[in-house]
Amino acid sequence: MKETVKFMSVAVLALTLASCGDDKKSDKDAEVELEMDHAMDESMEMDEMDEMGEMNHATSEKTSEAMNEDTAALAFTDENAMAVWKAYNAVREALVATDAAKAKQEAAQLAMIFDEDNAKLKAMAEGIAKTEDVAAQREAFSKFSNAVEAYFKSTINAGTLYKQHCPMAFSGEGADWFSNESAIKNPYFGDKMLNCGSVTATITQ
Repeated sequence: MKETVKFMSVAVLALTLASCGDDKKSDKDAEVELEMDHAMDESMEMDEMDEMGEMNHATSEKTSEAMNEDTAALAFTDENAMAVWKAYNAVREALVATDAAKAKQEAAQLAMIFDEDNAKLKAMAEGIAKTEDVAAQREAFSKFSNAVEAYFKSTINAGTLYKQHCPMAFSGEGADWFSNESAIKNPYFGDKMLNCGSVTATITQ
């Protein structure tokens, strides 16, 4: 009887050990499966990030190409005319940024470029430079843009200037400006209505 009980005890112990071994094996298998699943998830995430990076790079290249098409070939008949354009564009960019101090500085440079043959344009540029009130600068810039159109038409030698119009400026009266990019960056509202406006004409040679 004792031997029978002993045998049964050994059998139960063996079954228990086997069961524990199976449990440990199952736990280990589960850990391996979890590690594999985690590795696969990480691999998929990296693939998705790579794809997004490639898409962003392609978009950036297309944007850069479009900007180069707008600006690369712009030229004027002489250095003085090119200097006028660069100074005008600097004033425009300062107004886009609503930077009155910068607009005043750049407008003063613009006025200095004109000689007595362009006394009217010189005086109008000085009108932008004499104030640090951005609203007054924008109004003076609008008048200057209207007056300088003929100058740009007579001096442009290559490339394209885009005449752009904002119908909302000055309580709905509207206002024009010139840019070497077709994309709208509104100098009359800045970041409040940065993209308000459209291209209404082009100046080319």
